[in-house]
Formats: sequence, structure tokens, C-alpha cells
Amino acid sequence: MKTKLFLLMLLATSTLSAQNKLTVVIDGIENVKGHIMVALYDKESKQVGAEMEKIESESITVVFEKILAGEYAVSVFQDENDNKKLDTGAFGIPKEKYGFSNNAKGMFGPPEFEDRLFKIADDTEINITLR
Repeated sequence: MKTKLFLLMLLATSTLSAQNKLTVVIDGIENVKGHIMVALYDKESKQVGAEMEKIESESITVVFEKILAGEYAVSVFQDENDNKKLDTGAFGIPKEKYGFSNNAKGMFGPPEFEDRLFKIADDTEINITLR
């Protein structure tokens, strides 16, 4: 009986911990067209979520539900021409606006993954400014 009660309590606790919500507020949108593409990565840099939202204003909010506590990173880009990819020019320089969690910046490429990591322990809101 004690084992069943313990397992029930463990299941209830793990179910509650999976109920975190991550709200990503994205601003810096200059051209109100296309879609915002948002990818959520776990601390092993494995993609665990993705959202696509139509751009209708200069700021957009994307919500991920049922996120486990832990460390995560977010990458965002504005797909102005709706081709589902970040367009780049010479030397791989992005032609479309992009951003990362912690508003991390890289030199000659994306920022280090560790610089993008943030913790989720309960409902969390982060802000990303496109550049």
C-alpha cells in the first residue's frame, strides 16, 4: 500500500512540474509581414518545441505550454517571405531579422549555446528583440 501511495505522489508531482508555461515576447519587428518562427531547445541543444505565428503587429507573443523545469534556449527569426527558412546572403549573413534568448549576440555567427540558456522553474516570460 505504501508503495502505491508513493508512486501516486511521485506521479502527481511529475505531472505538476510539467505544467510550466513559457511566454516568449518578441519585439523589434519593423516589417509587419510574414511569420515569426520560434524554436525551443533543451540544455542538450535538442529541439523540443516549435511555433509559427503570423505577424500582425510590431510585437508578438508566443506561448509554450507544459514545459518541464530545466534549462532551455530559444531561437527566433522573422520569415518575411514565408519560405520557412532564414534567408542569408554573402558569407551566410542573415537577410531576415533574428534573435536569441537572453538577447545573446555572437561574433561572426550565432552566439554560444550556453549564452542562450535560461532556467525554467515555474511559469516564465522572456523577451527577445529582433536584430
